[in-house]
Amino acid sequence: MPVRRVKREIRTCRRCRLLKLQCNQSKPSCQRCTRANVTCSLGARSPTNGSDSGSSVSIIDTLPQSEAELSRPSVSHPEHHQPGLVKNRQRAQLSCIRCHRLKVKCDKELPCSRCRMSGWGKSCAYHHRAERTGPSNASPQQVAKDPDSVIEAWHSQSRSATHWTEVLSTLKLQAGHNGLQVCDLIPDFIRQQKTGVPDDSIMPENFPFNSPAAAKFASMDAVQELLQRHRENYQSYVDGYLVLYQTSHPIIDTSAFLPLVEAFWNDPKAADMAWLASFLMVLALGCFAVTRDQHATIELCMAAEACLSKTPFMVQPDIIAIRTLCLMVLAKQTVSTTCRTFDSCWTLLGIVTRAAVGMDLHKQRAPLDQSREGIRAWQSSQTLWSIIVYFCVQVATITGKPLLVSADMFTKHSPPSTFQTNDPWVMLIRVYPSICHIISRITSDSEKPLYNEVVKHNDHVRQLMDALLGSIHGKPRLYMALDMFFRRILLVLHRSHALHPAAPLEYQVSYWVSLECSLAILVHHRDLEEQNRPDNTNLLGRLFKLDILSAMLTVCLHLLRREAPLLTGLTIPPRRIILSTLQACVVIWEKEIHYSLCFKIGHFLLVSVLKLLPDIGFLEN
Repeated sequence: MPVRRVKREIRTCRRCRLLKLQCNQSKPSCQRCTRANVTCSLGARSPTNGSDSGSSVSIIDTLPQSEAELSRPSVSHPEHHQPGLVKNRQRAQLSCIRCHRLKVKCDKELPCSRCRMSGWGKSCAYHHRAERTGPSNASPQQVAKDPDSVIEAWHSQSRSATHWTEVLSTLKLQAGHNGLQVCDLIPDFIRQQKTGVPDDSIMPENFPFNSPAAAKFASMDAVQELLQRHRENYQSYVDGYLVLYQTSHPIIDTSAFLPLVEAFWNDPKAADMAWLASFLMVLALGCFAVTRDQHATIELCMAAEACLSKTPFMVQPDIIAIRTLCLMVLAKQTVSTTCRTFDSCWTLLGIVTRAAVGMDLHKQRAPLDQSREGIRAWQSSQTLWSIIVYFCVQVATITGKPLLVSADMFTKHSPPSTFQTNDPWVMLIRVYPSICHIISRITSDSEKPLYNEVVKHNDHVRQLMDALLGSIHGKPRLYMALDMFFRRILLVLHRSHALHPAAPLEYQVSYWVSLECSLAILVHHRDLEEQNRPDNTNLLGRLFKLDILSAMLTVCLHLLRREAPLLTGLTIPPRRIILSTLQACVVIWEKEIHYSLCFKIGHFLLVSVLKLLPDIGFLEN
């Protein structure tokens, strides 16, 4: 027989029960009803519990506001405030519909970051009206920074004696306090040109890490769609990369890369993610070399970053990921050539170097497979390691940052004698221990090299330079890249003595070597532009943009010293030829000032310095 449940006696008043408030059950009126100045149901005894529902309407009528009025926003007046009535707060749903349903935090933008990252950006919506806080597309733009803060942050960086600002400081002293005020005018120049000149970097400074524009390629469908748009021109992009970059910086292994390119289009979705990232970077560099289309180039770079982020390259790097990162370093130096970009390359190369060392690329072990294919793979890996060190030395010397590699990485592991090669990049590995030792002595804070030591290092570098460059035949771009490399080392080696006021008399070797190497760099810069080939060879000049700036400032410093005659018997051009070469390089630099604000500031700096020369007349026209 079922047990009948006895109804629990209700002791609270009807009003407190309806509002779900605690009732003190005092009679004839509870405390809350007394404060609200309404009739309490405890004043009249109710014999049954069923009468609650019948009198609920009259209780609601006794409330100061109806339910409909409570649901509408209204301005509360102090004179009508009832302290005894506790109202439930009507919370607005500020999150988007999807984040509210998933119960996750929403940044309340349109579209929000969660919907955008997961591919639901177009369907992101709000119940309430939301104002757009940024661009409507899926690639948010970087927030513009104040020019003063940018310049202050750049000058606050620690720089060694290899940085070109050492030359600029000497120029200011040579010209006098009032002769060179360009450094003080640069912030005002940036403010004036900020509205008319695009950003000084077409790609994010943090590329290839967490670039905002890479978010729209988080889905592989977007990457495949991008590749299909470039499928018609992909062969010209690959050829453009091979002709322009591979001949001087052979980062990729063409014997393994090109067959995979042919097989990729048969099943694009089956490609390895790390290889796909390298393929996208090759397309990006080739696209910029062939078309100079900045928008298409940056899209391909962002897609490559998105693909690389899907690989464990930080904890488990492989040779393909390292090649991809090297291609990204090349892209940052070529596509976005600014001082801040080279600073970011130094940080990126720190990761590349550690990944390469983690794979023992620096140990130069003999290949286990001694077949032709095994030897080719060994030589390809050694070429990659040599290019990594080349980038490290280049970026460290022009940015004034510490060198990321040391001589110990090379002296402990000599190359196997049975696998000697005539490849200049592999032969360059034998030169790196001496180069690293020289740079460590130059950048040392405790003890700088003496003049006699500098002369000995100069003779040693000259011997290494002649031996290596003499083995290069029929490769003008490679010859130019390595010659610029050695000229850069000689410049920073002699800079401290060459900038001395008494250098023409006391430190003659440093004085003339500094002038000779500076002129050699300017001649390379002029030759790259005058060739005017359809393969855009002049783009390689961007890799040495800061070297060219340093060389031009150094030549100007030498020309300001009119009391220093040209040494008889040396192969130094007369003063008029030097001025002509300097003029040609300034004209070449002026052609690129529309690419970035950094180029325009560099030209502004060069023109201001050249106006100090007493016998220069081409700028006044």
